[in-house]
Amino acid sequence: MIPSVLAAASNADWAIITDLVVILVSAAVVAVVMQPVRLAAIPAYLIAGAVVGPRALGLVPSPESLGPISHLAIILLLFGIGLELHVSVLRHRLARMIVAGFGSCSLSVVVGWPVAIWFGLAPAAALAVCMALALSSTAVVLRIIADRRELRRTRGRLALSILVIQDMIVLGMLAALPALAEWAGAVSGTPLGQVNSLDARGGWLRFALDAVVRVGTAAALIIVGRLILPRVLRESFKGRSLEVMTIVGVAAALLAAIAAQAVGFSLEMGAFLAGFVLAGTPFRHQLSGQIGPLRDVFIAVFFTTLGMKLDPSVVVEWWWVIIVGGAAMMALKATVISATCWGLGTTASIAIAVGFSLAQAGEFSLIVLGAAHDKGIIDNATTATTIAIVVISLILTPALVELGGRLARVATKIGTAPWIESVLIQDPPQATPQSAIATRHVIIAGYGPIGHLIAEKLEHAGINYTVVELNPATVQEQSRRGGTAIFGDVGNLEVLESAGIGDADALVLTIPDEEAVLRTCAVARRRAPDIFIAARTRVVSKRAGLMEVGADSITVDETSAAEEMARAVMERIGIEMDTGPVRRESGPDESAVPTD
Repeated sequence: MIPSVLAAASNADWAIITDLVVILVSAAVVAVVMQPVRLAAIPAYLIAGAVVGPRALGLVPSPESLGPISHLAIILLLFGIGLELHVSVLRHRLARMIVAGFGSCSLSVVVGWPVAIWFGLAPAAALAVCMALALSSTAVVLRIIADRRELRRTRGRLALSILVIQDMIVLGMLAALPALAEWAGAVSGTPLGQVNSLDARGGWLRFALDAVVRVGTAAALIIVGRLILPRVLRESFKGRSLEVMTIVGVAAALLAAIAAQAVGFSLEMGAFLAGFVLAGTPFRHQLSGQIGPLRDVFIAVFFTTLGMKLDPSVVVEWWWVIIVGGAAMMALKATVISATCWGLGTTASIAIAVGFSLAQAGEFSLIVLGAAHDKGIIDNATTATTIAIVVISLILTPALVELGGRLARVATKIGTAPWIESVLIQDPPQATPQSAIATRHVIIAGYGPIGHLIAEKLEHAGINYTVVELNPATVQEQSRRGGTAIFGDVGNLEVLESAGIGDADALVLTIPDEEAVLRTCAVARRRAPDIFIAARTRVVSKRAGLMEVGADSITVDETSAAEEMARAVMERIGIEMDTGPVRRESGPDESAVPTD
């Protein structure tokens, strides 16, 4: 009996491993093949899932076995979103940014709902589909905006703010799905739209009381987390181990997820709250960077598995619905978002650029669709059709951004809405020669004696700088002084992104670890090909390696020490030191010849 049970468990484990290998290999192959056409990773994963899934090649016959991995992927994704949700992201025109996010998303749902019903969906299913399609792609849009160096422009800040608000709205959508499923009759088995089990359970009063209890519990989790988690992370880093701090962060996310589920929330909600709590600590950038690779692997599994729900036969049968529905969704969202931004005080050009940038559906659209399908709100055909619309919109996102930019240039003569007295959300004025220096931005990695002196000189010249340091006390001290400092390993791409590598003019590497400097040079050069990189190394032998990975200026401690000592000696004996090429002094009948 026992051997047979063990054999069955072993076979099940082997099947999961095999499915996981197929998913990762197919996702990697499709993503690499699609790189020449600049297809983003997420739609590539969805295509891979559709190809190897049970409805096509059948290489993964039972994707349901990977459900726990998919749940872990969403937990890590929402934990990462929570880490990024710091109040400073929305501090510029906070109220108007929030209204733009909530208003545009709500209007997209309200306007799209009757359109979805016209396409033949039941009211509850139509509402679920519209809720999903109202969300835009944070991952794809932010990458495109960063590549276009627009994150610090008004259109980039406005798009980011709307995306952050949408990420928050996702939580409300996921929390509303059970009630929507009951309204649709999915739980009780009655026909769609004929029962409202909220009334059967005691009416809306009980629902409101439950909501108050849940919100109060969430607030308590946030308060307790803010008191405990930062202290635990500081203790975990006393041994200077980033790995231990990462484990503590992930454990906190999983613990918060379990606690949230225990009080009636979803696992994802708890993970988001844990990330939100840690977003106010100096450790958030490093944590985000550390969990990034792990999260990316699980996200690849999740979206590839989700793509397996795409039935090619349904796509072929309902191709006209996919094309017409996708075009209607993108046109509707571009119009609604543009109108909302314009009505809140931005110029027409910025509003149009933002509207077209966010006209696609996103990765959270797929999450809401998957959850709605699991709860029986939408059927297989509707799920497959809507996923196809999402995939097409993600593929077209670069073209949408380009189209929005062209239309924005045409609309430059259109001002703000007539009920707005002045432009309230606009790009800062173009830099004049006198103010050009203030727009420069330098990243300083390491705030030891060298980094401190460089920072003082930049500050004296009026140049903005950001310090990246692995000493929490230094980061806190800089923040108290009003400076910008980030805790983290500068060799981590996400830490560099948080420091503003996409818009920085220069990166100064003063850290004494040569291997870390080499790694950081390579990462920074790939991310920002035009940035100026000044690196420091202690020995001459590392100079060639730094040049190979992209350093523009290299200071060698040995050479600098020799020059400084030679200068001191020559000043003492009364000889001025030549700063140019070393020359051999010639006699009366000889000319000066440079020496090697």
